[in-house]
Amino acid sequence: MAAPNVSFEAHVIKQLIVIFAFFSVTVIPLQTALAGDARYGGKKGTRQLSLGRLVLSITETSANGNFLLKFSKGKEEVFASECALKTHEPKTLPNTPRPDCRTLLAYCFSGGAHCCTTLFIATQWGSEVSLDMVDFGHTDGKVKFIEEGEALGKVIKVSDWQFAYYGPENSQFELSFAESPVMMRLLVFDNGHWRVDRVGEFPRFYSRLFREASYKAGIMARRNEPELTASLAMEAAYYDLMHGSPVGEATRVLNQLFPARWKPQTATVIQDIGRAVSEFNPVEVIR
Repeated sequence: MAAPNVSFEAHVIKQLIVIFAFFSVTVIPLQTALAGDARYGGKKGTRQLSLGRLVLSITETSANGNFLLKFSKGKEEVFASECALKTHEPKTLPNTPRPDCRTLLAYCFSGGAHCCTTLFIATQWGSEVSLDMVDFGHTDGKVKFIEEGEALGKVIKVSDWQFAYYGPENSQFELSFAESPVMMRLLVFDNGHWRVDRVGEFPRFYSRLFREASYKAGIMARRNEPELTASLAMEAAYYDLMHGSPVGEATRVLNQLFPARWKPQTATVIQDIGRAVSEFNPVEVIR
């Protein structure tokens, strides 16, 4: 299959936009931001949104946008979290992730450069409601639900930030934040909760990402950009493993795409990539 014609400049620009967003985000008072949404009710100073018996309450705690996010079920407090600000409005989505489900999304941003957004995702099917917490890491983006042919219902795109500022152990290499590879993974609604995808579960999805990363690595190599080439080579090897390829094949891919001065690090880096693939789990089950 022919390699896709993907603009690497768009990849770099996207990374810069993410970094810039954390320094330039404007804090909007919560009460103003939620005004006029007929789905909200509750006591003065507090807004509420319900999903079945689960109630989300959002209370502004300071004039600069800090707020308390609390989930409750009847008189029982299920979970509470203080947030510096919210990046997007909480909302309920019908027919998500499947036609027989509804999903409630709420975002919490911790504040500070490069950090950190938490997604709270409640899912209702029939009379049952679950609540999961997802670490979105260094991003302020909205949830991206997609339909992937191998999945039952919609899945969620998330980013694996484990290689931010990466450098192989006992080496002089270290990638900047903008140069660091950010891997894509999927969350699947399974057995009443969201979970991270497994190796080999979505081979077509990761095959596309593998071809894209390999293509971009070739472009950066021709432009004599060794750090970006190394970063994209790591992405390609990561996606090759997620596709279901054996470690030996992913090692060959990494060594082939690596710049000459990175090649001695191949064995160390492939071990780190394999560890990242198996250990990545941004989901915590709350209820």
